Amino acid sequence: MNEQANERDEKSIDWMVAQSLHHPLLSGDEEQAIDQAKWQAVEDLQALLLDDETGRNYLKQWAGNLLQNPPSSLESFNIREYYNLLKREQVELLPKGKHRAALIRLNKRLKGPPSSADDMAALVALQLTGVLVTGLAEVLLNEPEPREMAAALLYWSRFWTPSQCRNPTRQRAGNDKAIRTSLKKYYAARSKLVSHNLRLVYSIAGRINSRGLPYEDLVQGGMLGLIRAAEKYQHQRGFRFSTYAYNWINQSSRQLVENTQGIVRYPGAVNEQLSCMYRERLHHINTTGSEPSAAYLAQRLKMEPEALQKLKQVNNLAVSMDSNFKSMDEGLSLAETLPGDAFESPSKDAENRSLNRCLVQKLKVLPPIERQVVMLRWGLEQLPPWSRVEVADHMQLSAERVRQLEVSALTKLRQDEGLEETYRDYLA
Repeated sequence: MNEQANERDEKSIDWMVAQSLHHPLLSGDEEQAIDQAKWQAVEDLQALLLDDETGRNYLKQWAGNLLQNPPSSLESFNIREYYNLLKREQVELLPKGKHRAALIRLNKRLKGPPSSADDMAALVALQLTGVLVTGLAEVLLNEPEPREMAAALLYWSRFWTPSQCRNPTRQRAGNDKAIRTSLKKYYAARSKLVSHNLRLVYSIAGRINSRGLPYEDLVQGGMLGLIRAAEKYQHQRGFRFSTYAYNWINQSSRQLVENTQGIVRYPGAVNEQLSCMYRERLHHINTTGSEPSAAYLAQRLKMEPEALQKLKQVNNLAVSMDSNFKSMDEGLSLAETLPGDAFESPSKDAENRSLNRCLVQKLKVLPPIERQVVMLRWGLEQLPPWSRVEVADHMQLSAERVRQLEVSALTKLRQDEGLEETYRDYLA
């Protein structure tokens, strides 16, 4: 069975590489022409949005809500991907963004009488991304299956004020054909940049140490980076697209490896330290033929020996469920020895609710800011657990400040004897 799967995977890889050969590498002039067509389509879409009565009204709603009701909290966003996408594409328009003042000027312009030249100048000053402009245009078309950016904007519009302006209603469809034509030109230009650089994705995926991750997954991760590079590329900056896309592809592929390489996901800084440690170790072995001492590695990595010892233990936390029980060559695997049914017993659910009530009660002794950090970090308010970055963004604090508050709160909770006794009873 495994041999058949491997053979099927190899054929799939050969087919993908063969397909990429149908799209030769682009010259510098060809890249420039394609990129010009892409950004011209974005400019045309902005002009069409302002020229359309419904489109101008929708832009006014969008600008006003971005100023007064921005997507600044995960609490109201059940779809985290939409929240992250909106934050990413509109980051320069949010508070403290460098184009915030330009957004305020556009909002004032849209509230006044239409003026094609002045309105267009105010909209261009925002320097909107191609992804955001196409998303705004697709919302106006009211397509039955909107793409990701349009779907995120529509989801966000549920929380707009006033409520009667949530969804744009077409008063006339005179510009629909022109908008669809410009959208088609934009996506065609982006697809050309992607399809003619596929071999770059395959090359980078083959050089990355996947640590067990299938080659097809690495290619998929690299493709996401390539598409993102095609969206952001600007030929006016003077470098070739392949040079620009390399870092995006490499970053996306390596991020995929870090996210899937183990049971426990470590921060990027820890993964970087691990890579440096193994690189220094391998260099010493290749040079001297002997295993380096802990003192030597600590000196080379400029860290304390205790920190190095903890770093060495990081990769020892994951255990394969297919490994044999108690290291026996034959017999049951570790997964086969674990008890469990498809559904938890009612008593288990009641215990969890009781433990949650007890924990929330104990949290009341904490200062409000520390209590909020703990509630958000561990999802104690019927929300999924948030990362420190998400908590910091919600509370308008730095990630380091959130970490300090988290440590302070956990230290105080550890000193609560009643909470410790409840936890021991729960384990028993």
